[in-house]
Amino acid sequence: MTIRELLNENRIEIGAELYSKDEALDELIHLQKKGGTIHNPRALKREIVERERKGNTAAGCRIAIPDVAHSGSAKTAISAITVKDGIDYGAPDKRKVKLLFMIAGKSGSDEHQRVKEQLLRLLSDPAFTAQLCAAPDQKSFLALIDRKENKQPRINPNTL
Repeated sequence: MTIRELLNENRIEIGAELYSKDEALDELIHLQKKGGTIHNPRALKREIVERERKGNTAAGCRIAIPDVAHSGSAKTAISAITVKDGIDYGAPDKRKVKLLFMIAGKSGSDEHQRVKEQLLRLLSDPAFTAQLCAAPDQKSFLALIDRKENKQPRINPNTL
């Protein structure tokens, strides 16, 4: 399973003008619904907020990856946003977050954790994350991910 297989153009927003963590979470949830992966945005919001209470999902380096095994997800999916001016997400490095991915995991599974680990490996390259933040549109964003994943060995989620 690749990150690209879990993400599509309908679940990506480029250059969003958002001003808070709450707005960003709402937009990521909206993209999950728009992409057809969830049916109850309120339930996902409740679960994501509870997840954030357990520990902030800002990863540093201007990245945040809120994730949860969502009670209404039949399959795992990712939504993504680049934020034009960044938002205060409570990141450990105190920097504004400009790149957010939300993983709504398959209900009853820890698949979202494996996907998050895989995504963190991809995003560990600062040059790559800068390219994602600068992507002019969804197609370019997805092409960058395709290229990056094709350079790295594929991970079999059953072996993690």
